[in-house]
Amino acid sequence: MDVDAVGERAQTDDDATADWQRRVVTRSLQEAQRRSIDRGNRFIRAAAKVLERSNGESLTVQEVADEAGQSLRTLYQYFASKDDLLLAVFEEAMHTNARIIRAAIAGLDDPLERLAGAILAAAHLPAMHNKAGVDRGLVHLRRQLSQADPDLIARSQVPVMSLYRELIEAATADASLTALDIEPATYFVVSARTSLLTSMTIGNEYGVRSPDAVDLSVFCLGGLGAHRPREWHQQVNERLELSGDGRSILRRLARASNSAQT
Repeated sequence: MDVDAVGERAQTDDDATADWQRRVVTRSLQEAQRRSIDRGNRFIRAAAKVLERSNGESLTVQEVADEAGQSLRTLYQYFASKDDLLLAVFEEAMHTNARIIRAAIAGLDDPLERLAGAILAAAHLPAMHNKAGVDRGLVHLRRQLSQADPDLIARSQVPVMSLYRELIEAATADASLTALDIEPATYFVVSARTSLLTSMTIGNEYGVRSPDAVDLSVFCLGGLGAHRPREWHQQVNERLELSGDGRSILRRLARASNSAQT
């Protein structure tokens, strides 16, 4: 076989070569995409470490590049600015939080219990992953970007918003919630959750006692029309599927809550 002739035909005969060309290009692009995502993840992890060290108060792109073991020029090949990098950290945090919440309620079958469980699990997130500096930095970033470009924050929060919308919609099977408007209900639940998490992260600015996770669940479900006694919410809280430190943290919080009630 004339190898040169085969190569020439490969350049001129689209029908004969389209499949192998597509496979070559796809493999090349997939590998380049994987490398880009891996490098981006390295910078995101480095930014999280810098935020944790500074307790969420400061971060420079040079510090992140140094932490990642990369040049500043390389960092700017992947992220346009410091805010772009921090937004990526925020997006990853939202995906992670959604996964943790889904895992926490995996053992709950009743739709209303799953919704309560998701509200409860979210309130435990700061204590569970023990990254106060990262949380504080992301709260400040969310506040800044919410004023400058709220659509960016909205897109970043899609994993969490979609989860609560899904759970609220499923919970409308309960007779008391059948007339519920899903979109505003999702807004109010996530707003209450975010407000509590913000207070837990950077301090209570309201001058009244902060609610705990069970208080939040009681309030949110009651506001949606599903009135359950506090004991019901506490039982859901105790059934959350949390691994490692998360489970011991929940036990401590449950004991503290019980003591406060007696």
